[in-house]
Amino acid sequence: MKTKFTTLNVVTTAMLAAVAVILASVFHMLGGQPIATLFSPMHFPVLLCGILCGPWLGMICGFCTPIVSFAAVGRPPFPVQLVPMVLELTFYGFITGLMRWVFLKNSKTNRFASVLALIVAMVVGRLVNAFVGAFFMMGDKTAYFAAFGTKILGNFTSTWAGIVLQLVLIPLILFALQRGGILIKYLPDTPVRNKEQQTTV
Repeated sequence: MKTKFTTLNVVTTAMLAAVAVILASVFHMLGGQPIATLFSPMHFPVLLCGILCGPWLGMICGFCTPIVSFAAVGRPPFPVQLVPMVLELTFYGFITGLMRWVFLKNSKTNRFASVLALIVAMVVGRLVNAFVGAFFMMGDKTAYFAAFGTKILGNFTSTWAGIVLQLVLIPLILFALQRGGILIKYLPDTPVRNKEQQTTV
């Protein structure tokens, strides 16, 4: 599991955090909150950071990104959306990096380690978001578990387009980095598939 903070990884983390803030602002300008929620543009760079830079830098990227966005443009709103989203993205970055390492150690899953890690992180992050977000949805007539059920359902149904795009585009980006000989600089522990040093994602 990657724990060393190299210059490449730190710079990449900062760059992806900035990209996340910019993407979120662009989607808000193009279609407002519904479109931004549907495509979840802030999630994409954080998940990619967890894979490329490891769980700790992924966690830092996920934690800082919503806070920087809130400080810059006032989104996501505090505390109803900001607090759950900070925790959600923190788990995204950490779990993606951690689970990629776990799946990489298993010969049956190492070929698809990054994709499997993405799926686990997406589920865990949304569960964390719902767990915390339900507290803000509670009212005099709304019990916590009812609010949690509504929140977790919405976390998946309202972001389905983002889930699909992330599962398609992130592996494509990793494949492009692999073909360009760049991926090995981030993921030297990736298993070698042939004599040309091609790697799996």
